[in-house]
Amino acid sequence: MNNQEIRINILSLRNSGYSLRQIAIHLDINVSKVRYWLRKWEDEKRITNKKTGPKNNKITQELKNFVEQETKKNRSMSNSVWDERKKFGKKVMIWGGIGYRLQTDLIIIGSSVDTETYIHDIIRKSKIIKKANEQYGEWGWIFQQDGARPHTSKKSMDYLQYRCNVLSPWPPNSHDLNPIENLWSIMDKRLKNVQPSNEEELILEIIRVWEGITWEIIENLVTSMTKRIDLVIDHEGQSINGFFLIYSPKIKKLFCSLQNF
Repeated sequence: MNNQEIRINILSLRNSGYSLRQIAIHLDINVSKVRYWLRKWEDEKRITNKKTGPKNNKITQELKNFVEQETKKNRSMSNSVWDERKKFGKKVMIWGGIGYRLQTDLIIIGSSVDTETYIHDIIRKSKIIKKANEQYGEWGWIFQQDGARPHTSKKSMDYLQYRCNVLSPWPPNSHDLNPIENLWSIMDKRLKNVQPSNEEELILEIIRVWEGITWEIIENLVTSMTKRIDLVIDHEGQSINGFFLIYSPKIKKLFCSLQNF
């Protein structure tokens, strides 16, 4: 993740009630970095709330002039700035499904998701219901999804509930009880040093990483659900992210091994 993504995730988790330590564990960063971004966010909010005027514009111009002067002095800095600007910064929306001994094809989403897109371009195209029926038998499994509006609209729920058991209702943000969120983190780590020059290269790299996920990783994440649920009950519905890594050595070992990817 780049700094902007880290910052967004920190603020999101903090607003969800995570402690600094839990955020650090969840994002695999130092507590000091979490504290730094939260303080920076508070400082920026105070600055944004102040009225701007000629003095502020003058400071901004002086800062801009300073950066330009330093860039001219230091050629290596100029190269670094230029290289950073040349990097391909576009993001790609993806969708995938996992289960015990089950992994769907990765769906590349070309635009925003609404109910029609979710049903036709994601659920049908991924063939998740067909694959799960073949693996576990019809009505022998439960479909878990997050609480995003396109997923839980009446039309989407009618479509799904006619074909499979759906875990509902489900909160929009439930990272502790959604193993695929951990899988996205694994993929993010593997893509960290990838620098595609265009969208096509980025998509190919994402698909390569998705197809390279081992059954061991998927099965460990799926079978961890029992422990996750027990911990949530024990902690009366509070976040169990930090506790989960402490009390589940097998998953902790898996997460630690990600450092080598």
